[in-house]
Amino acid sequence: MANKKARGPDKAKTNTDNIVVKKQEDAPDIVKQPPVFTDDSRYLCIASGRQVGIYSIQSGDKVHCLKKHSFDIIGLGIKEENVLYSCDTSGDVIEWDIKDGKLLKKTSVAVDGMKKFCSFYYPGNGMFLLSTPSKNTNGSSLWIVNSTSEREIFSEDIRKEPQSVAFGCDQGNGSLVIGALNYQCNGVLVKDMNSGAEKKHMTDKRKFTCIALHKEKLIMATGDISGRILLWHDFVNQIRPVKTVYHWHTLAVSSVCFSSEGEYLYSGGSEKVMVKWRLEGKHRQFLPRMGSTIKFIVNAPDNICVATSHSDNAIRIIDSTNKINQAIFGGLIKHDPIRGLEDGESKKESVMPTGLVFDPRTQGIFFNSQAGFLQLFDPLRGSMIFNMDIANRNVLTDERNTIIGNAEVLRVAVSPTGEWLATLEVWSNMSAGYHDMNLKFWRYDAVQANYELNTDVTMPHHDRITSLAFQPGLLGTEYPCLVSIGRDLKFKIWRLVDDTDIYRQKESWTCDVAGDFRKMMPTAASFSEDGSLLAIAFQDTVTLWDPMTINLNTTLSHNLIEESIELMEFGRDQCFRYLVCASKSSLFAWDVISKGLVWKVGKLRSPIRCLVPDPKSSYMAVVLQNSEVFVFAPSSSKPVHTITNVKSSEPIAALFVPRPNPLANSPEWLVNSRLLIVDDQQEFYSVDDNSVCGFDEKLTTPISHIDSLPWTPFSAIKAQKQISAAKQIVPVIHQTNGIKGYKSVQSLLETSTSTLPPMSRICNSFMIDLMIKHDTKLMTVKADSENGATNDLPTLMNGHIESKMPALKEEATQQKLLTLDCQWITKN
Repeated sequence: MANKKARGPDKAKTNTDNIVVKKQEDAPDIVKQPPVFTDDSRYLCIASGRQVGIYSIQSGDKVHCLKKHSFDIIGLGIKEENVLYSCDTSGDVIEWDIKDGKLLKKTSVAVDGMKKFCSFYYPGNGMFLLSTPSKNTNGSSLWIVNSTSEREIFSEDIRKEPQSVAFGCDQGNGSLVIGALNYQCNGVLVKDMNSGAEKKHMTDKRKFTCIALHKEKLIMATGDISGRILLWHDFVNQIRPVKTVYHWHTLAVSSVCFSSEGEYLYSGGSEKVMVKWRLEGKHRQFLPRMGSTIKFIVNAPDNICVATSHSDNAIRIIDSTNKINQAIFGGLIKHDPIRGLEDGESKKESVMPTGLVFDPRTQGIFFNSQAGFLQLFDPLRGSMIFNMDIANRNVLTDERNTIIGNAEVLRVAVSPTGEWLATLEVWSNMSAGYHDMNLKFWRYDAVQANYELNTDVTMPHHDRITSLAFQPGLLGTEYPCLVSIGRDLKFKIWRLVDDTDIYRQKESWTCDVAGDFRKMMPTAASFSEDGSLLAIAFQDTVTLWDPMTINLNTTLSHNLIEESIELMEFGRDQCFRYLVCASKSSLFAWDVISKGLVWKVGKLRSPIRCLVPDPKSSYMAVVLQNSEVFVFAPSSSKPVHTITNVKSSEPIAALFVPRPNPLANSPEWLVNSRLLIVDDQQEFYSVDDNSVCGFDEKLTTPISHIDSLPWTPFSAIKAQKQISAAKQIVPVIHQTNGIKGYKSVQSLLETSTSTLPPMSRICNSFMIDLMIKHDTKLMTVKADSENGATNDLPTLMNGHIESKMPALKEEATQQKLLTLDCQWITKN
């Protein structure tokens, strides 16, 4: 086993030009743009990436998926009954038939000087409102474009958010008023399109955050950062209009919306509460605990329901009785970034601290959901399998000048079979001086189709845990083991033990060993592929441990390694002997058998963010902060593939996702897996072969989700039927007792490859066990008395070869064989 050669780069000539980076359209962000109701209020149109989803209000199901745009959609508008406008960043506007899902017309509003657009609005009468990036500020320029593509500048200093522009105030004569929030100075710009009158209204230093206009009356509503809502009356004709103050929100108001009849006003923000105001009398109703921050509020034309968009990538439909009827989720739930972390923490710790963790049981991916939750996402079908409450605590909202915070899941690990799930949750309130940390072990219950809490450990370390890892291989399956490292300079080994008492039989997790190394900070940990070796990095030094006895085997250090090791992974397949380590700006590999530094690549152009191995091959991928990706074999520092233009935003996590069926003609590192990357906007990107169009039910072997389904009598009957129809296979029993040297060969195969001594040391004993001890009486020479000739052909007698050669002593035979040179066994 020790003389296997590590697989290097692809030797066969494969076409790498087809490797592209594709955005995961099956995991879309559906809350970047506000949704739009149809005129009959039966459907809700939602923009997500380059497609538009048409959802039924009654059932919440997707009716149509409109896909003809080549760029991301920036806005929607209803032209007339059953006709929808959609516009992308290139300026292409498409008219759709909502009922049939057909494309009616495609035009372009892009003219000279207008090549890229930020937002799109359709006030009516063939008029478009389009915003482009401003040349002088970080805001945008708002343009008015008519049906003949004639453009008129409204303002060159408008906020970029979609809720910063509003239109309405039709008083029965076809009039239209447009309002927009100014970017640099705290003001509101309004313009009457009929009379051409323009006004600019300002207030105190509290900045505006959103704007809405009444459908018929000259009433404007603005929200600001203090949670205050101002109602402006007759704001077009008056220089100093009368204002009415509505104030309940503690934090900034994210969205305001008038009802269709104009009697009510809806508002929402980070309190996760929608407030329904009655304009006369200021009477208000509340809908609390809506899950996450409200981004947009849209009212249906028939005034029967309201749609709210949330930061967790969900849209909730609320009826007239203030109850949630339907919830429409995107492919995944977005995690609100954690605020108030210590200085020096990366974006990953704030946006997605768990990273991407593969679940072998469902072929899904674990990562952060809303605060205190964990979601399991199916990347093949672009759907969420389930959302799991880890913290089991009420979600708290921040105060105006204080960050309260919530319990957050920071670390996740899954056992090799998917039976065990380990989670680390932390809740801290720095102002109150409170810090709580829990390490939880969950066991999957197939009957309940969910994880059950088995063990809850409070304060497992005295400081933050930085890594969790289950022991893989046969040892980790039979004797589950978890290693944790923390900032308290300790590493701990957790094992599953029998905890049976007089009430019931039970197994629980306990800390078996707590260790340290020279009072140094542990920074990374990794198990070998077979689980026989545990590597823990202490700053710039790597230590190798036996996970069963917790004996220190050796330490690896070199004067070329000066930076602290942040990421570390063992090689897979034929590169099992290599340990790849990554510091902030360098990448290097150790040979754990020869204990030497194999190669080092330093002074990278950008810090390393991700180091991920492919479980289906011997390759690894390293992702840099500047979105560069290098795929390499651990045996060599030369990459087999390089990508320099993954995306513009910063990557925070990556993972190789196994394929259900291998590809036929692709590079070796893409045959069985594809690389999935997540950026700081929580958008998924796939590095894949361009010939792979996506999920195809005809070509893809379906993944069984039986374990995730509820247990019903029908499922039990179906399972019994499948078992009874299964063919009974008779096991084959091999008789190995009489085979010479079987025990030596079996011992050699069962011993871990990482701990085998050199073959030259065990060759003598191994060859002695394989030699056959002959009886000296059967080795005598028999002379042929009749013709005096000898028969040189050997004959078989009593299971041994009877040779007609002169008899040799057993000791002399063994000595002669053992003196032969056996160095060829150890040659590569």
